[in-house]
Amino acid sequence: MKLPKLKFPKLHYPYILIAILGSFSIYICIKIFPFKTTTDLINFTITFLSLVLAFIAFIIATQTYVSIDSVNSISQMEGNVLENENYVISITSLLREYYMQDPKDVGTAIFNHLENKFKKKPKSAIEFAESLQEFIDLIVFFPSLFQSTDKHQKENIERMNNLLRTIDKRKVALIAVSTGNLILIEETVKLIKCVMNYQELIHTDQYKIASSLLDVRGAMIKNSVTQTVYYNYLGLFYNKKAMYIIRQKFELGNRDFFDVEVLKKIVAQIGELTSEEIELYKMYLDESRSAFKKAIECCKNDIMWTGFIKYNDARSAFFSQLVFTEEYNKDANENWTSIMNEAITARSKLNLLIKDTFQESIKSHLQEAFIYQEYLARLVKINILIAENKDITDTLGKVIYQYPNYEGLEDDKYINGTYTGMFRKINDYQNEIVRYCKVQPVPISK
Repeated sequence: MKLPKLKFPKLHYPYILIAILGSFSIYICIKIFPFKTTTDLINFTITFLSLVLAFIAFIIATQTYVSIDSVNSISQMEGNVLENENYVISITSLLREYYMQDPKDVGTAIFNHLENKFKKKPKSAIEFAESLQEFIDLIVFFPSLFQSTDKHQKENIERMNNLLRTIDKRKVALIAVSTGNLILIEETVKLIKCVMNYQELIHTDQYKIASSLLDVRGAMIKNSVTQTVYYNYLGLFYNKKAMYIIRQKFELGNRDFFDVEVLKKIVAQIGELTSEEIELYKMYLDESRSAFKKAIECCKNDIMWTGFIKYNDARSAFFSQLVFTEEYNKDANENWTSIMNEAITARSKLNLLIKDTFQESIKSHLQEAFIYQEYLARLVKINILIAENKDITDTLGKVIYQYPNYEGLEDDKYINGTYTGMFRKINDYQNEIVRYCKVQPVPISK
């Protein structure tokens, strides 16, 4: 039978030091101080006790000062990265750091880095803030790690849940000793948890998004990249709320909104929305577009974030334009095609920049992810134009394939099967467009 370990009381070393010094002082004083009368003994006792009490007060005051100074050092936030309004990230540096071909290797490297950052108790609020900002910088990569077709998805989600619990634990411990100036850290942690929750929900096909993102006090966030992330995902949140109205109304289930046949159904039946549904639909899309506009202002012309935000805004603009056409006819720049062209241009520029930076013949997983994003924007634009029975244009607005038969479209370089990446949605869109072109009747010449 294993005996339980004995627990000894915690030793307070300053008081042990006082006891030792006091005993030593008494011994010395007795040796050198003559006690001829009772008065001498009383005077000695009073003098000695005064000295001991003064020494105890000195040690307590010193400990209090050191403790207060330590707490102030831990909770000090002046000059921390979360308050840097001009903060930017270098996407090429991040790609160079995670230049692996296998998505599992990328996920492992990113998780290992973040887990090592947060597993140790931070020495100060500034150190914790820097770790949180590194997490925010890497958020852009996580969608490519949460693909539903990825066999490592469950493992990644479990590691993410464990990481978020660790971050929350560190936050609680830090705030417990703070002087009340760590609200910015609390809101940043809340934002990270909401974004990770959003991405996980999206890739498990659950479209009734919880409103936890609304709990984040976005107006208090100061860092430009963190602001960009907040407003981008706020726009996506409101977009999904609007899409949920359509999904329920037309019984679309989990079908892809940008499948050509689904788009055709939505375009044909959008007029069936009731006035109450239209009012709510408009409110959500207006909020979505407002958030995306703020995100664009915050991203400070960052080419990567411009590509993401413009693509998201173009989708919200398209669904808004379906119902409120007149509003978009007044301003050509607000037309969804103009915004989508800007998204495609930004993504194309980013891929050219990455290609010039990394001239290796074999592409990394994250590089493939950005190529996928460009293909996705181009094919979604084609699908929408086909669903609306319109000519297909390039990013400059020039007609390249004419409705109704779109002659030559199946041979387009973004359609003809040259895509070799691992993201299956591109191949699905390509095959669907090719099938659509084959079944379209050739117009009879006059």
